[in-house]
Amino acid sequence: MKRLTAGFLHLTTFCVTWLGSVSLFRGSSLGTHCSGGSSLEREFREAGASKASRSRAGAPERGITTSFFTACKIVATLAVVMLSTHAFSQDATAPTVPAASPADTAAAAVDSVAKLPKIKVPPKVVIPLPLEAYRVIVEVGFDGESTQRPALRQSLLDQIRKGLDRMYGAAWDAQVRESEWLVPGGQQRLFRLTNEELLTRYPESTAQKVLLIGIEESNGTFQISCREYDTRVQEMSPVLDEQSAEEGNVANIACRLARDSFRPVLLFAKPTPVGGELEFLLQGGELAVPDPSAAFIRDGDVLRTFLRQMDRRNPDKLKSLTRLDLCYVRVTGFNDELRADGESSDDLPVNVEGFTRDTAAVYQDSGHVRGVLISHGPVPYGGAGRSVQQIALRQRPAATKSHVKLVLQARPDRPLICYRVDQVAKLRHTDTNEIPGVRVLTDRNGELEIAVDPLNPTFWLYVYSGSSLLARVPYAPGLLPMDTIKLPDDGLRLGVEGELYLFRDALVDTVAQKAVLTSLAKKAAAEAKPEELEKLILQLDGMPGQKEFMSRLNAIKTPATEKAVQQRNTSVKRKIEKLCLAMEESLTKFYSSDNKIREAQELDQLRKTAKMQPSATVTPGLVPLE
Repeated sequence: MKRLTAGFLHLTTFCVTWLGSVSLFRGSSLGTHCSGGSSLEREFREAGASKASRSRAGAPERGITTSFFTACKIVATLAVVMLSTHAFSQDATAPTVPAASPADTAAAAVDSVAKLPKIKVPPKVVIPLPLEAYRVIVEVGFDGESTQRPALRQSLLDQIRKGLDRMYGAAWDAQVRESEWLVPGGQQRLFRLTNEELLTRYPESTAQKVLLIGIEESNGTFQISCREYDTRVQEMSPVLDEQSAEEGNVANIACRLARDSFRPVLLFAKPTPVGGELEFLLQGGELAVPDPSAAFIRDGDVLRTFLRQMDRRNPDKLKSLTRLDLCYVRVTGFNDELRADGESSDDLPVNVEGFTRDTAAVYQDSGHVRGVLISHGPVPYGGAGRSVQQIALRQRPAATKSHVKLVLQARPDRPLICYRVDQVAKLRHTDTNEIPGVRVLTDRNGELEIAVDPLNPTFWLYVYSGSSLLARVPYAPGLLPMDTIKLPDDGLRLGVEGELYLFRDALVDTVAQKAVLTSLAKKAAAEAKPEELEKLILQLDGMPGQKEFMSRLNAIKTPATEKAVQQRNTSVKRKIEKLCLAMEESLTKFYSSDNKIREAQELDQLRKTAKMQPSATVTPGLVPLE
């Protein structure tokens, strides 16, 4: 490109120079013509030149003019060629832009998004639990010939919807609909349902409670069944059922069964400062329930406890769920009065102009519930927990009694047959027994029946294995018609106890044998038989003593305690140590230093007595023969 530009400049210079020289030549000819025109004209005139000679005289001027225009055309053509070549060279030599990589594209997208104006996301609205209504889905299934009529189904659905609305009002946000999957909708279908099946159908995001109502008709009799499923604890309640021969009572019975199956939810808030109680928040507690029979909490209700471990990064995501068996909360207080006439020592008097304080106002705190935690041992409930929801379900008896089966924790297939169980009615296990306990025995299947007591919703069960206490557990009868209690395996303790019985028999035999030998030694000393006395004393010295018995006791205790440690059964380990300690104390008492000194002194006295006595015994009143 530089060479073309230089050539164009040289060409332009050459053309300008040439044109300049031509112009000068033309100017000189014209000057000559002008200056000497008169002489030239005079020559022509004088010579009498003709018109042809004048034409020949103008030919050089016309040639110069034509040459000038031709040079201009050449210069213009060269300029166009140069400009086009320059443009082409720019296109040909333009640098190629490499394609952007995915990482650069993503970075550019992030930069473009970052440059966009930020949209303010409104904060999530959190409704306090006592003001939060239950999101309930009511699925109604039908079975039987009479229930196939669409008009009857729709009528029952409308009646159930209105009945539940009159019963719970704003405390329920219920959707009553005919079930598309609960087919057939009878009692047996509800019994066959599993928690896993309902978990897939109803995740926690869809609803909090699911009520399954089955209406079955056979020979003019309606069988109404109901069961509740809680999506937060992923558990179903027992099946409640009732029969009716009147079609008009079906909807009322369904609403009543739904009320009895419903289990309100409570969230642990904090422990109370005094009394050793726990305080809970009751969901929907501050929402008015129109029907008094549908009240969420009553005095003496029992709460079942659950632990929900939530994800720390996503607090709404459930990580794990734990059901605490044999762990209950007895309700001791609710609907506390909040009065305006009470003042604490920290309150300062405040007077507002134009305002009169109403000291007669009384309010009911229906959103908080207090209760006592009762469990078989230490449980992770009622304390501080990070990302842990400590919730409880209020559950009322679904039967008049519970059939409870006692099994071993390590061997569920092994029932505890003919075990003695004391049923004691008291709140805490440390409380005194105000009512005498009831003693029952398990049958050949390891089962026993515990009836529901309206005055005592929970009992303490003391299970004995022989004379030793095997377990002490709380139990609330009626919540589950059929239940199983897994007790710790007491086989290790029973084995140690049997070996200690043999150990005790050996010790008793030793004591008895020692007493017999001592009596024979006294007789030999009285009869002045020192040789026989020494034989008896040697037998006494050869009998096992404290050292031998302690070695045998350690041989019983050490393997048993090591096995209990391997099984992580601390209670059995403590029991074994307690039994062995009692036997060790008996050995120490029998083989005490005072007894050893007294026995040694007694043997010395017997030796002296045998030497002092005559070798023959003389019978009084007889004269020995010589």
